[in-house]
Amino acid sequence: MRQNLTRASQPGELVTTPWLPGMRRFLILTSLYFSLLVSPYAHGQELQSIAVVVNDDVISEYDLYARLKLILMSLKLEDSSETRKGLLPQVRRSLIDESLKLQEAKKEKVSISKSQIDDAMRFLEKKNGIEEGKLGEHMELNGVDIATLESQLRASLSWNKLADKRLLPFVDVGEEEIQEVIERMEQNKGKPEYLVAEIFLQVDTPDEEKRVKATAEKLMDYIEKGRAFQQLARQFSHSASAATGGDIGWILPGDLVEELEKALASMVKNQVTGPIRSPAGFHILLLRGKRVSGSKGDASIELRQIFQSLPPGVTENEIEIVTKRIAKLSEGLSGCKAMAALTDDSGAALSNDLGMMKISDLPDNVQKVVRKIKIGKPSDPVIAGGGVMVFMACSRTQPQSTIPGRDQISRQIEFKRLDLLSQRYLRDLRRAAHIDIRIK
Repeated sequence: MRQNLTRASQPGELVTTPWLPGMRRFLILTSLYFSLLVSPYAHGQELQSIAVVVNDDVISEYDLYARLKLILMSLKLEDSSETRKGLLPQVRRSLIDESLKLQEAKKEKVSISKSQIDDAMRFLEKKNGIEEGKLGEHMELNGVDIATLESQLRASLSWNKLADKRLLPFVDVGEEEIQEVIERMEQNKGKPEYLVAEIFLQVDTPDEEKRVKATAEKLMDYIEKGRAFQQLARQFSHSASAATGGDIGWILPGDLVEELEKALASMVKNQVTGPIRSPAGFHILLLRGKRVSGSKGDASIELRQIFQSLPPGVTENEIEIVTKRIAKLSEGLSGCKAMAALTDDSGAALSNDLGMMKISDLPDNVQKVVRKIKIGKPSDPVIAGGGVMVFMACSRTQPQSTIPGRDQISRQIEFKRLDLLSQRYLRDLRRAAHIDIRIK
């Protein structure tokens, strides 16, 4: 892939991010799994002229526009000159970064064996529900050469193997650091925590400011028009969290720079805001949830229900009749097996299994009922969701403290430090490289 003019790449997108050992391989391949699910397209006769020179390697015009086509297809964006123009700078940067990563891996004598590539291929086949050995055919149907996929896997796995070799020795988390985090958590008890996802676009030099800001604004525009935040994060974010759709987990007060924490404080659940300038670059934030630091998490409950729908325009008297009927039906029931055994005259089941659910995810009036019911005993009838229902709790799990253990805290510190070192490593490679952009 992108090694010289005689071997041009085919399209395909893989977020290459350095993750902690044991987590990285799964998350990288999972991120690729999402980009395989795109529609086929016909190959255009793109020119093989030079788009970018990266040290001694060449990214061809075909490479650039093939990748752009894949992103347009996977994000279901209109293939217009305006859209291409907006995405081109970020796509070009992604290809440059991949080229630098491959070059550095080769320099450091880091290699990936054929068996490792084969293992990755088998993983992708299993994850995509593809018959073993048929991934190549699947990729061809989607307009992607299997050789390109192999090349991208090699680049991604090589970069992460290189991170293990060059960066992990510097990621040493001491007991004092862990204790400091625990003490800070104790101090922050009662304060809000935020479950956050981000798209991060790094700004390395002042010359990049205008271009990167324009890209961030374009991505924000796509989100406002209904494009999936997670998919955009996988394609464009420079953070290691790109592999998980931008998810960076629960954020404590003091974890983020002031600009980002100030923005989060005024956001509501599922709101997206940005771009926000930080010292490192531009951020787009998604607030996925909010909770009180140090509090216990939410209980989960396994439910079964009897449900009787109500027709439109039903009267109060009719609701009362249905409510009495369903109450009588559930009266005396003991245990979920007894409720599951209820049938009507035709033998059809009168109840259904709702499975394990977080109580906080239920409607408020339902929450009030299920929090009080005993295991195996029917609830009072509840009117909700266009009908009358009776619930039975089959099992319940008690909430756990939201304060993580020492091992989890250590992993979180390691992840953040490795991500930062990786960004700096790539930034230094970019600054030292000879990069000649021919197509702007």
